[in-house]
Amino acid sequence: MAEFRPSKRLIVGIIAAVAVLIVVMMVILSYNGMVSKDQNVQSHWSDIEVAYQRKIDLIPTMYDVMNTSMEFEYNLMVNVTEARNKWQALSGNTEEKMNASIQLDTSFAAFVDAVNEAYPTLQLAPAVVLTFMDQFESTTNQIASERKFYNDAVKDYNSAIRSFPNVLFSGSFGFDEARYYERNTASIA
Repeated sequence: MAEFRPSKRLIVGIIAAVAVLIVVMMVILSYNGMVSKDQNVQSHWSDIEVAYQRKIDLIPTMYDVMNTSMEFEYNLMVNVTEARNKWQALSGNTEEKMNASIQLDTSFAAFVDAVNEAYPTLQLAPAVVLTFMDQFESTTNQIASERKFYNDAVKDYNSAIRSFPNVLFSGSFGFDEARYYERNTASIA
């Protein structure tokens, strides 16, 4: 019986095929990992949008507070309404939504400051004011919590696309760094 001896060409071909297979698997795993982290960022941004929608849904209560509980500067309501309309008109662009949310937070904070000035202790405030303030505080806390989860997801994603071997493929697959959602500087009660 003749002994089988693979030729050098066959050995080189097998080694090349294995190397190509390893590179292809590395690209596939890198891509799938980046997609997963990108989806996590998008999911957490959706949670922030839900919380902001809840904040926007407080505006009718805010009108009730304004109309039944105190004299109020008209400009504050115009600012809140404009910020709400701008936020709701934006679709899909996270960067624009972040900027609009900061404007919305600033407008809400001005309203809350006005309520706090009108009712410094809030002990004598009407029930509608107290209810609004509780809902506002709860929503603001939820947004802060969601912002932390979002920023954690952005950190994981940005680290993943900048780490080896992902950094070799991330740009060509369209994975760009995500923006952190910085807390605005508006004062919130």
